[in-house]
Amino acid sequence: MLMMLTRIQETDIRVLDWTHTHLRTRFGNIVMPVLSISGNFGFIWFLITGIMFFSKTNQKAVYATFWSLFFSAFLGNIILKNVIRRPRPFTVKEGYNTLIDHPLDFSFPSGHTCSSFAAAASICYFWPLYGFFAILLACGISASRIYLCVHFLSDVLFSVVFGIAVAIAVHLLISTRLL
Repeated sequence: MLMMLTRIQETDIRVLDWTHTHLRTRFGNIVMPVLSISGNFGFIWFLITGIMFFSKTNQKAVYATFWSLFFSAFLGNIILKNVIRRPRPFTVKEGYNTLIDHPLDFSFPSGHTCSSFAAAASICYFWPLYGFFAILLACGISASRIYLCVHFLSDVLFSVVFGIAVAIAVHLLISTRLL
C-alpha cells in the first residue's frame, strides 16, 4: 500500500512539474485563475442553481443540484480534507507559481472539483444538453486547479468520481423519497 501511495505521489509531482513547465501560457495564466475563482465556495454552481430556481424551471432539478452541492462540500471539504490532511503541492515542492492566493486548507480532495462534478452531474441528469456544457465547465475548473499548482492530479481525479457519486446518491435518495 505504501509503495502504491509513493508511486501516486511521484506521478503527481511529475504531472505538476510538466504542467508548470510546458503548459503555462499568457492566455492560460489569465483564464485559469478566473475559472478557479468561479469555483470558489461553489459560487458558479450556486449561481446556476439560483438562476434555475428563479426561472421556475424543474424544481426537482434545483433541489437535486442544491443537495448535491451541499453534500459534496460537506463530505469533501469538512470531513475528508480534515481527516486526510494532505499538504498542498506548493508546500511539498518549492518553485510552483500558483498565480492565485495560496489556499489555507488541505489538498485532498479538491473541493472545486467535487462541487463542480456534483452539480454538473445533477444538471446532466435532468438536461443532458445543458449538462454537457456544465461538464465542460467542471472540467475547466478542475484543470485550473492543477494548472495553478494548488492540487495534485490524484486529488482532482478522486474528486471527479466522488462528486459524481454524491450526485448519484442524492438522486437515489430523492427518487426513494429519503431526501
